[in-house]
Amino acid sequence: MPEFSIDRWVTFVQIILGISIFATLWSYLSVPWGAPWVPSSTSTIRKMLSMAALQPGQVLVDLGAGDGRIVRIAAREFKAQAAGIEIDPIRCAIANVLIFLTGLHGKARVIHSNMIAYDCRNADVVTVYLLQRTNQRLKNQLSQQLKPGAKIVSYTFSMEGWSPIAIDDRKGIFVYEIGNTGKGVRTTFV
Repeated sequence: MPEFSIDRWVTFVQIILGISIFATLWSYLSVPWGAPWVPSSTSTIRKMLSMAALQPGQVLVDLGAGDGRIVRIAAREFKAQAAGIEIDPIRCAIANVLIFLTGLHGKARVIHSNMIAYDCRNADVVTVYLLQRTNQRLKNQLSQQLKPGAKIVSYTFSMEGWSPIAIDDRKGIFVYEIGNTGKGVRTTFV
């Protein structure tokens, strides 16, 4: 059996450290555009889409789509036409490969774009898992582009100044309805 020398240990530790640093930096690559990449659990995604009452044939847009898991679940389980917007070209490519491999091509896609520049006017439901400051930047854009009755579902961070129509305190999910975000909104706690 070959001897595992100290030089090999040093090399091994350097490789592991390099991979760890790369993975950490890659996770935070998209922070300047909205949020670090932190994948949502499938149970949280199902709850978000259920709380939005996403229906077959409706259009869902996921801003900051990451690996496209919200888009895939919306298309596969809720029969929605789903599009994700992702600034990171590598995550965008991975998401589209996963969409293809799961047989959802034509029902779901992830577009390489900046979410601030993307036109959401056709969306019935918009999902976001972004930082608080990014949600605040998006509020005017979404309120101007989306039609009355369209839903915005935010995970973890709220849309400050808007009243949600539904909240899941346990999971930290907030649902907003365009045209119904003022003070008189009756909020349902799920």
